[in-house]
Amino acid sequence: MLQRRGIEVIFLRHPRVGHGVQEKISAIRYAMAWRRMATASTSSFRRGRIESQFLQLCSGSQCYGKAKRISFDNVSKGNFPPPKVEPRYLVARFLLWWLGLLAFAGCTSVTNSKLAPTPEPALAENVNVFDRYLKAEFAPADGFDLPFGDAYGKGAYIDQATGKRHTGWYLASHFAEEYDLGIQPGEDWNGVDEDNTELGQEVYAVANGRVVVAENFGRPWGNVLIIEHIFFENHEQRKVRSVYAHLVAIKVKTGESVDRQQRVATVGQDPDNRDPAPLHIEMRWDQTLAPTYWPSAEGKDQNWVRQHYAAPSEFINTHRKLFVPTREATLLLIDPTSYKMRLYQQGKMQGEYDVSFGQSKGQKRLQGDNKTPRGMYFIIYKHRGKFAGDYGRYYGGHWIKINYPNRYDASWGVANGVITPAQQQQISARWQQRAPTLETTGLGGGIGFHGWIREWDNSGPRHLSWGCVVLHIYDISRLYDQLPEGAMVVIL
Repeated sequence: MLQRRGIEVIFLRHPRVGHGVQEKISAIRYAMAWRRMATASTSSFRRGRIESQFLQLCSGSQCYGKAKRISFDNVSKGNFPPPKVEPRYLVARFLLWWLGLLAFAGCTSVTNSKLAPTPEPALAENVNVFDRYLKAEFAPADGFDLPFGDAYGKGAYIDQATGKRHTGWYLASHFAEEYDLGIQPGEDWNGVDEDNTELGQEVYAVANGRVVVAENFGRPWGNVLIIEHIFFENHEQRKVRSVYAHLVAIKVKTGESVDRQQRVATVGQDPDNRDPAPLHIEMRWDQTLAPTYWPSAEGKDQNWVRQHYAAPSEFINTHRKLFVPTREATLLLIDPTSYKMRLYQQGKMQGEYDVSFGQSKGQKRLQGDNKTPRGMYFIIYKHRGKFAGDYGRYYGGHWIKINYPNRYDASWGVANGVITPAQQQQISARWQQRAPTLETTGLGGGIGFHGWIREWDNSGPRHLSWGCVVLHIYDISRLYDQLPEGAMVVIL
């Protein structure tokens, strides 16, 4: 114990090494790996030889994922100077050399390999898909509403000129239709009664976002407001811009963050007052378009408009309620490209883990295709212990089930004739409630996380299951209690 504590003091209490490493890595193996790499970094050994030696030491243990990043990368680049060792620890350091030899012998006897493993799949340098997915410069949208009335285009309002009460709004010009001004890239909305009764009525932000344009452009647009929105849809982070034109007044400034249903402007007319006061709104996918861009003036057709814009009412009605991963108490993110999984609790990363996937590559679409899904799901069931059946041992004693298929899988299924519209509606409604969805359709089901029949090597095949996410047995046994039912899972 005294020798072991001495090793921990020397190698694990360096100011750049966190307590998580001390908890997860064998002190002896870590120390030996560090010593070998520190020596090699000042000699003529190549990086590949160092890494091979490191894998020899750490194969079959958790030190690969953590110590490799801390010890190898930092030491080899000269960014991790050896910790200063007080004289009283010199004896322990001498003993470490001998203990390291014993540890090396132990590792090699267990792995019994040629120690020329296939490199572990990894992200490109300086690219982190997890951080990129979660990063948002302003509050992501948790849903979208119509920018007038009671958010559903209903409700009463008072004519500011006459004091007369009016109820409701109507769609005067539809998305992508051709009319006297060309192809409509958005929608024009008016009050249901007499012309211009909506003048001066409040305009609301359709969702959380940030103002990117707030300016008067003169004829024929007048005051124009553009708000950029970030939102999460299935396994993607997306952006869309809402445009509001022909405004009397703008109540926000460029660069200002706004909340869903915040008052941002008032309804006006075109500068020449030629037409009844409409609220012109657009939803733009294309972030590069000029504020007053008009597709017909640039010779664009309806297909082009549909690719670069969204139909405002349809988009809003299908995005009324959105999940925001950054607000989740417990979140799992899985990246099939790097074969990594991260656990977040209260917005903070708690750990990173190695994972394997289905035997067939690509996104799961059909029953029996042995592929792993891509998308946003929720944990709906857990079991720990023994499993019956011929394949019960392949669970590794743990099963964490998610509610595949989700609403996006169902949309694909109905579009491709795999399920019926009624089944689509049922799947979408149940998924929105974080509840189990239909598993008996052609889309398949029974997807989740589990261990394996035996411990597996990161350097070996990483496509083991019939579509589930496979974890190391020692990882899933610890993660099991940290993943409550209802927790969000996103497979990127």
